[in-house]
Amino acid sequence: MGTTGTRQAFEFPTDSAPPLGEVRAWLRDQLSEVGRITIADTELLTTELVTNAHEHADGVAELRVFQPSGRDVVRVEVDDRRPHLRPRKVTKQDPASPHGRGLALVEAISTEWGVDTGAGHKTVWAEIPVL
Repeated sequence: MGTTGTRQAFEFPTDSAPPLGEVRAWLRDQLSEVGRITIADTELLTTELVTNAHEHADGVAELRVFQPSGRDVVRVEVDDRRPHLRPRKVTKQDPASPHGRGLALVEAISTEWGVDTGAGHKTVWAEIPVL
């Protein structure tokens, strides 16, 4: 990743569905120095986090991706403006339900994930191992 330690942000259009194809292309560009497995996992995880923010928190305020200095992970951060809405703990889902697998997927792919809140915003973050 040419941007080790530097946070690169993707700008989202307002009042429309997130352009997931553009997000994935942007991620591939940002992650050009990591392996294909890491890129694929980051694309999948980021798509889930962005979709959750769009569906449950009135959209994405900002998406950032970077590789923290001295660590073999890629960190994805998705901000929204609904700090009072926190992701629910991953629980066993009804296999017949078409929803409810996003955070289970995030938990399975990431080495760690969490939620930070601040004045008027929430950041859902996850770290993906660099393979």
